Amino acid sequence: MPEIFNNEVLKHMKEELNKIKNPIKIITFVESGKPLCDEVVTMMMQLAQLNNKIQFIEYDLIKNSDLAEKYRIDKVPGTTILAEDQPTGIKFYGIPTGHEINSLLFAILESSGLAVPLESKLEDAIKQINKKINIKVFVSLQCPHCPKAVMTAFKIAQLNENIDAEMIQTNLYSDLSNEFGISSVPRIFFNDKDDLLGVQPIDMFIEKLKNI
Repeated sequence: MPEIFNNEVLKHMKEELNKIKNPIKIITFVESGKPLCDEVVTMMMQLAQLNNKIQFIEYDLIKNSDLAEKYRIDKVPGTTILAEDQPTGIKFYGIPTGHEINSLLFAILESSGLAVPLESKLEDAIKQINKKINIKVFVSLQCPHCPKAVMTAFKIAQLNENIDAEMIQTNLYSDLSNEFGISSVPRIFFNDKDDLLGVQPIDMFIEKLKNI
């Protein structure tokens, strides 16, 4: 399997990953023969080789269904991040290359404890959400605006264990994309219902969360 990143990209990523504060685990669930599973595993292995604070583990979704259920992974390739062996609520469905490499780097650094600060009133509002909420962000890897929506969702998930956030590669999961009527991205759903289109401020996300 050829490497995903060339040397120039790897150099840039190594510089970014040198900022990691605390060790993390990246876990990817795969199924034999399913699209992009091998590529995602190769990608995450490359990342783990760039910094010894990253541990990468690959699991078969079928053989490790109990673990997949624990981390609420239901599609492949499905990748999540653990911080101090605890779930972060962050999930990647598909391969986070293209513009989504920014979302991946953000997720890694945030999970390692290098958090971008929020206004206290926003952070407090997120932490006060006391119901289980799933945020789906449908993306295209060619979309320059999608990472902003993904990172906002990931930030929210980081701050509240009741919330999980998913980046979903639209063209890989065509049945799911058709089910949700995805015609443009980023498109964001909250518990599969209330949605936002395009890049929206975190305040809009919080309003949706409050009204669910």
